[in-house]
Amino acid sequence: MVLVARFTGVIAIISWFIGAPLVVLAGVPFPSDTEYLYMGMLAAILGLTLAPVTRVIGGPVSSHRKAFVRLSGLAVCIALIASGAMLTLSAGGRLGDGVTRLVPETTVVVLVALFVWIGVASIALRGPSTIGRGIFWLGLLAGASVALPVVASILMFYFAKDFVVTDATVLPFLLIDLVVWVSLPAWLTVVVVSL
Repeated sequence: MVLVARFTGVIAIISWFIGAPLVVLAGVPFPSDTEYLYMGMLAAILGLTLAPVTRVIGGPVSSHRKAFVRLSGLAVCIALIASGAMLTLSAGGRLGDGVTRLVPETTVVVLVALFVWIGVASIALRGPSTIGRGIFWLGLLAGASVALPVVASILMFYFAKDFVVTDATVLPFLLIDLVVWVSLPAWLTVVVVSL
């Protein structure tokens, strides 16, 4: 199972590294069905390829923390597969207009849940070795890279209603996006090496 997890982990790294920019570029300048199609395919591929990794993460010794991390990771993978499949179907117009408006938001929430799970798994499975500490710090970076902008946008919605995106705010947004794009492959690379 470890060999399968390593192979699918590498596929997940490549899929995210190539797929995330494709999703973003397909939505420029306006969201489109192509963007939703790519996002759905990326979510489904991530769910399928990360499921074996979640089954073996943390090593062969079982404990309550590892069982929780593995089961919650498997739940996130199932949610990724389901939301990705629904988004792919809705992008093709097969689910009707009422569902089509709700599915992209659901997929985004599940992708945020993936990054939060990475942070929680990294905290729960922190090890004393150098690679264990690397997994911990990269997992915290991945979890924070998604959680902090979500919290900041909620706070700005309620407390800074007059905020306007200008040329001065483009650089911080770009840096946050780059951290999100690179943190998942970096964390997953260290996890695959440690398996």
